[in-house]
Amino acid sequence: MKKYRSYHTMLKRLAQRNTLPQSYSSNIDRSTLWRWRREPENKYTGSELVDIEVLEEFILRKEAQTIMRNYMRLVISIASFLSVSNEFGRMLQSNKESFVRVFSQYQKVTDIKMILRLLKLPVSVFYYWKNQFLYQCVISPFGLCKRIYPHQLTVKEANVIKEPVSSDKFQYWPICSLAWYASRKNLLHVSLSTWYKYVRKLGLSKLRIKKKKSYTKGISAVFPNQVWHADITVVKSLDGMKNYVYLLMDNYSKYIINWRLESVVSGEIRTYTIKEGYQEHIKGLKNLQLIMDGGPENNNHNMDNYIGSEGINISKLVAQKDIPYSNSQIEVQNMLIKYRYLFKCQFQDIYALHKPGLQPSKATQLFKWVNTP
Repeated sequence: MKKYRSYHTMLKRLAQRNTLPQSYSSNIDRSTLWRWRREPENKYTGSELVDIEVLEEFILRKEAQTIMRNYMRLVISIASFLSVSNEFGRMLQSNKESFVRVFSQYQKVTDIKMILRLLKLPVSVFYYWKNQFLYQCVISPFGLCKRIYPHQLTVKEANVIKEPVSSDKFQYWPICSLAWYASRKNLLHVSLSTWYKYVRKLGLSKLRIKKKKSYTKGISAVFPNQVWHADITVVKSLDGMKNYVYLLMDNYSKYIINWRLESVVSGEIRTYTIKEGYQEHIKGLKNLQLIMDGGPENNNHNMDNYIGSEGINISKLVAQKDIPYSNSQIEVQNMLIKYRYLFKCQFQDIYALHKPGLQPSKATQLFKWVNTP
């Protein structure tokens, strides 16, 4: 007499879920498996307690708690590493097709959204890649489904843009001219921004002629003491105070004729530096052009009275007002003095900035390096 085998209820539950191991399913009759799969889940009284008992047994075990704790630490560490790794983002971008295909294959057995959160990848980006590689459309120039992305040109319309842009006949035509030409010939009626978008996405390029920027030549003296430049630059010390450096420079030699360091902006001090430089360097009745900005230290009664006095042949010119040029020659010297020397040092106050023993009314060693060829 044939003996019938009895099977554990867990095997029937696994068969209902199609997760029965191959080692068991190969030894069980197919008709029996067919019958198990069609049995209702509530056929066996108390079957709902099986999973709970297994879960409670797993949680109560200390090694299981250790495994779960270590697993969560590992997941958090990997997620934090991936979030700051630029190399991983570049690798993912270059292999996005393989990434999409692998994830789509295991989408039913894994939590895709949780994995994407760990990878710091937006869900919308993943589904955009998925539609791009798995659901390609032959009537779309980018292979995107027309039903999901309806606002796009057809392949025929994209070729209307591609052909003239790639043609030698229109190689010197700008994109805007090609767009109006296609509209006038009833070839394609789309906006200019659409033309630029498809030229960029199709990898097309137009020949661009770089315009050489031309600079207007400023005032250039032909001998020393023909043109002077006057300006003030600001230097802050560690005590938080603003200190003002008065400079006077010759246009021809770029030599600092006179300088002065003060804590205020004053027209009287500005006039004195010019007066002192004029008495030392100008011999005879020589005509001198003095270029300065339109600040109050340069335009005041002290300055006007000195320039208009007898025996002083100075023509004051305000930059970008009396002449169409800026006072950039001395502004370059201001930049060199500050960025090559002053900003590399720390000065507690105006006295440390001035340095003991230096005469403020003369061009001293502080500015000699500026005049070194």
